[in-house]
Amino acid sequence: MTLGEKLKQLRQEKGLSQPELAAEAGIEQSYLSKLENDKSLPSNDILRKILAAFQVSLSDFVTDELVQKDMSRLKQIPDVEQLIAQKSQNQFTQRRNFLLAASISIVLAATLFFIGYSKLIFNEYVYHYESIGVVKDDEPADIFSRWERYQLAGLKVSDISSDEMFNQRNALALEMAKRRVTLVQMTPEYKGPSFTETVAGGRRIYKLDNLMSKKIHRPINSWLQVLGVLLFASGIMGFVLERRLFKLN
Repeated sequence: MTLGEKLKQLRQEKGLSQPELAAEAGIEQSYLSKLENDKSLPSNDILRKILAAFQVSLSDFVTDELVQKDMSRLKQIPDVEQLIAQKSQNQFTQRRNFLLAASISIVLAATLFFIGYSKLIFNEYVYHYESIGVVKDDEPADIFSRWERYQLAGLKVSDISSDEMFNQRNALALEMAKRRVTLVQMTPEYKGPSFTETVAGGRRIYKLDNLMSKKIHRPINSWLQVLGVLLFASGIMGFVLERRLFKLN
């Protein structure tokens, strides 16, 4: 649709004759006829008067159909040229934001899918660490497994009788048995083959038990992968829609 055709269409929609519209706009009927037949181009002031008579804004008057058909002539009118430039800038900004959102969606999709697939954050393997008792500060780390060697090493068989040695050994064995209070820590975090925690009376040495460690299912990893696929699909769809919604003139 050309500029003249648009003026004629609006005049007929408003139910106005050429003389009536010319009188309301303050222009000659013959000049209006030239405008409707695309034999002349209105100035800024004339176009403003005509649109005021129609009670139509410039943005409503300058439609995409009109711009595509009569771009070269419309740009000769300063108000219209400025409006077209503004619309073009707005479309560019919208298009850029649309593409940015689609790109972010794809990047986020890849990140979430990788996190869910690799179990990087939500580990599905639970490590079993076990401590059999509190080791005193002045004792070696393996006191519970080699207590006889450490505590009976200073005794000489020649100095005490076999009965005394037997009784002393039993007393030490009973003491060590009382000190054996096993604690277990199940954690998704791998802390190495062993780690130490300071507690009242000394320290606890936790050792990894591979046989007791196990794999568990954490639904959140599956959901992260599903969400990643959905976001990826929406991102791709965003690029496809951008092609259709924002066509360059």
